[in-house]
Amino acid sequence: MNTLRILHLAQSIGRKSTGMGSGVIALVHAEQSQGCHPMIWTLDREPEIELARENGLDVDSLRCFPPLGPASIGFTPAMERAARNQSGQEFNLLHQHGLWMANSRVTNRWRQRWSRPVLLSPHGTLEPYALKISRWKKRLATWAYEARNLRQATCLHACSLSEMRSFRRFGLTQPIAVIPNGLSDSWLSSAGKGERFREEFGIAPGRRILLFLSRIHPIKGLPLLFEAMAHLRSELDDWLLVIAGMDERGHQIELEQLVQELRISQWVQFVGPLFNENKRDAFSAAEVFVLPTHSENFGLVVVEALSASLPVLTTRGAPWEELIEEHCGWWVDINPVALREALTKIIHMPAEELAEMGTRGRELAITRYASRDVAEKTILVYQWLLSQGPRPEFVEMN
Repeated sequence: MNTLRILHLAQSIGRKSTGMGSGVIALVHAEQSQGCHPMIWTLDREPEIELARENGLDVDSLRCFPPLGPASIGFTPAMERAARNQSGQEFNLLHQHGLWMANSRVTNRWRQRWSRPVLLSPHGTLEPYALKISRWKKRLATWAYEARNLRQATCLHACSLSEMRSFRRFGLTQPIAVIPNGLSDSWLSSAGKGERFREEFGIAPGRRILLFLSRIHPIKGLPLLFEAMAHLRSELDDWLLVIAGMDERGHQIELEQLVQELRISQWVQFVGPLFNENKRDAFSAAEVFVLPTHSENFGLVVVEALSASLPVLTTRGAPWEELIEEHCGWWVDINPVALREALTKIIHMPAEELAEMGTRGRELAITRYASRDVAEKTILVYQWLLSQGPRPEFVEMN
């Protein structure tokens, strides 16, 4: 079979891109290790691609294009021109990550010019809750370029069965490859230092840490968790909720005010965004990870927590029924009552039992969510789309 040359389009793979960026980096790194020649085109500026370097990605695999106008729109004539000239011609297939930004225009132009397959990974942007956010922007994007992009994509990529169902509800009829996101070997083999994290942020050795690490955004459901905690003030004792993440839309100010109103400030600490060593140290310091989300197509941070031997509490807004099946966490309804019931179990559970759940979670992460396995499946999809192999069994037809 011919060597695959894959063009990955990603609005950003920098630190602000959170889970999607790190997932793209891990996939490309794994594809390279399996003999492919992938390249990422992004709108990141040079300082913003440091995350890729930190994760061992060769900078020769990156090409950055300047946006014209607001970065939030992502309009880049330079990338559009490159897609239609010799730079775009060298690729067998285009793999787009995310929707509703003007890089979909690039995909449309590349497809029109070269008539080659496109694999589209929405990464949660077609989930019902996500569609309610910035509706005017999405309607304009649909009219301008996204309807065509969605309609003409050769194949769609869903990270879970629930995301696949969201595609069908949206009216998309293409084949859908159901492949989870994965973690790099370097992450799976790394270990943090919890004591260093506690010292860095002034957390006493005796405090038991419940960790939230994600975007600080209304979709993540932190007010639900705060309300649950407010009903457990007399039982929280030495527990501390550590909230780590990048603030979006000024939501952290709203959350800090809510913490004061609910009188739970002694059990909540905001530490800002964490990366690399600090991020790994935070997982090492914690006993439980929590993600009270309204909507996730997958939730790569859940796998990161499991790989760090942490039991996970999340909601049915995330596709993580495996937490129940594998006895490594809690998967509850999206409301304060359900979260409060789960928290009650957690705070009264012996540390040894929590650690046993974490051990089962790590085994789950290693056996099912390694990026090398994800890359193998993705390459099978590429080969099928290029008529170089059979349709994989995990590709669902309408």
